Amino acid sequence: MPSQFHSLQGEVVALRCAVAALLGALPPEARQRVWPTFERMLELMRDQLPPAAKESLDRTATSIAAVAP
Repeated sequence: MPSQFHSLQGEVVALRCAVAALLGALPPEARQRVWPTFERMLELMRDQLPPAAKESLDRTATSIAAVAP
């Protein structure tokens, strides 16, 4: 199981980097429209996850928020 966990961690970090890069490449006006949709999607996902996964999702969202408008 630990190798699956580390693999998943790597995938989450890679996804975070990809989303941050996409957000960074968007014009400021587009970033302002994207972020509220992202937050709504997070809320929908959060309700479907077990507690440990929610914590991971929250940490990743916080990391992505650092590059949001």
